Amino acid sequence: MRIGHGILATAVALTLVGCATGPAKDVSASAAPSTAQEALRPYYAGLAAKLPVSAPNPVLSSDTVLTRITFGSCQNENRSMAFWDVIAAQKPQAFLLIGDNVYGDTGSQWSADMPTLTASYRKLSTRQEWDRFRRSVPMMTAWDDHDFGANDAGGSFAFKEYAEKAYEAYWGASDEVKLRPGVYESSIVGPEGKRVQFILLDTRFFRSDLVRMPYRDPGPTLGWYLPNEDKNATLLGEVQWQWLASELSKPADVRIIVSSTQVITSAHNFEGWTNFPRERKKLYRLLAEKGVNNALVLSGDRHSAGFYKTEVSGLSKPLWDFTSSSLNMSFGKGDSRDREPDPARTGGFWSIPNFGQIDIDWDAKKVTLSLRKDDGSVIEEQVINPFG
Repeated sequence: MRIGHGILATAVALTLVGCATGPAKDVSASAAPSTAQEALRPYYAGLAAKLPVSAPNPVLSSDTVLTRITFGSCQNENRSMAFWDVIAAQKPQAFLLIGDNVYGDTGSQWSADMPTLTASYRKLSTRQEWDRFRRSVPMMTAWDDHDFGANDAGGSFAFKEYAEKAYEAYWGASDEVKLRPGVYESSIVGPEGKRVQFILLDTRFFRSDLVRMPYRDPGPTLGWYLPNEDKNATLLGEVQWQWLASELSKPADVRIIVSSTQVITSAHNFEGWTNFPRERKKLYRLLAEKGVNNALVLSGDRHSAGFYKTEVSGLSKPLWDFTSSSLNMSFGKGDSRDREPDPARTGGFWSIPNFGQIDIDWDAKKVTLSLRKDDGSVIEEQVINPFG
């Protein structure tokens, strides 16, 4: 892992603050921290600030027969949140908030105590529509770059460990999540024959550095990043890969795999699994090895939304990626498919505020995916059959 010399030197200096009392100690080269994260741990251990905590959230009973799930991404805590009442009116049994849950990285990329990140969580808690929804609908969360701590950041981000503590504190993470690096987690809900498995991946904490195009002016309209073909490059990290293989071995009738960034598309050079083609092939191989014909991917990040489909060798059914982004941070006015042509996308590319809805008909063995505006009306729908 490569760490900028300036960041590492600053981090080491932080650990020495207040150490003037007592005899000087000889610090050998072998004792020097090897990463910025390691150097910062003594500093973080001494922080007295109390981290913000969200309102209490109802527990989703493990025997619930799920028939309606909603999800979304990219929520700016300073913008209108009227959409929460709209989503509540759909009467979902669960909501997945899958990244950029706050925009807390403004000004905090080079502040070890992440002041704007914690301020964003506190601001979110003051929003009445959010508070009302949070107290009434069971939720699961994953993070993306703007609540991880810096735009497009990954495993080499110096302050990721404190960002993780802030995330886990605010969302009330389980002991299992708190005891390991990263924030990936899973759960299975429903009785036998109607089991929904939720797998929420962490695509930030372990991710190798992105490969960037050489500078040019004007810049590319569809992103600066190139595929990282290094055989050692990773998106999930080895331990999370092992965990994912174990999770996919568990019996389930429908599997929902959450990735904060898009999995299937290669139509752009922004962030996504397209940045790490070897890792995407590894995911597809793993799904085939485990015979996972019942998976649906949910993703966000793009500030636009759409449905994507691909055929995976070894699977009898297509793999779908349902992208919903964003809840209140969209930058367009409608269908922007002409800006980003994509043979894997089945319809439009919607750059308007939106959320996703998943309706499961257990008797008919079908799942209806609906992309909805922030007034609840349907933009597009897809009916799929992901039952194994």
